[in-house]
Amino acid sequence: MSKIKGAHWLLGWTSITIFLILLSLVALEKQDLSQTSQPLFSEMVAFHGPLRVGQSFVASRSGLCRVALLLARAGRTNRSPVVFHLREEKATVDLATATINASQLEDVTSVIRRPYIYQSFSFSPISDSAGKTFYFWVESPSSSAKDPLWIRYQAGDVYPEGTMSIDGSVVDGDLTFKIGYAKGFMGNTALLLERLVEHRPFPWSSKTFYAAIFIVYLTLFGGLVQLLFKLSV
Repeated sequence: MSKIKGAHWLLGWTSITIFLILLSLVALEKQDLSQTSQPLFSEMVAFHGPLRVGQSFVASRSGLCRVALLLARAGRTNRSPVVFHLREEKATVDLATATINASQLEDVTSVIRRPYIYQSFSFSPISDSAGKTFYFWVESPSSSAKDPLWIRYQAGDVYPEGTMSIDGSVVDGDLTFKIGYAKGFMGNTALLLERLVEHRPFPWSSKTFYAAIFIVYLTLFGGLVQLLFKLSV
């Protein structure tokens, strides 16, 4: 009986370990482990009506599928559509568009609020995006000059790979943004291994080391299942 209890205990802990590893990889499906971003901000610029505020950037990976911006509104009255456009640099046709309602944006006049919330615009993954330069802009045609929307940016050239523009004219600064990529389960696994081995001494600097550990866990799991089966018959 004690052997069965011991086998149950080992099987349980091994199962939990494997489950947590797999759960972590699945959770990473929604995370931006590899981002193209410009996180700084010191200023805000208003946009309304026909005014367009945009930014160019270089995609670091394939599967470009999301752009997140620090957008805001001043007060709760503006519920106009906010339209996002994405193109390859110098192209004349949109690769993707997305629309949200201004009511979703951070209200900078509210005392009780969570400030600096990124608003994501998602679209179908662009499989060959790696290394390409893209340009996006946002607009809110039905917003008035009396009740505009706002977007945060950093003054100066803090993102040399791209430029900020207003109505197509380059301005001094870079928008605050995050770029997301659809990597999939296998892509996230490979990326996680890259992060684990980065700047570590041997053997922790070897991907084979971590793969071997996982194989050992799977082998132990299979052995424990067999042992438990034999003890129970």
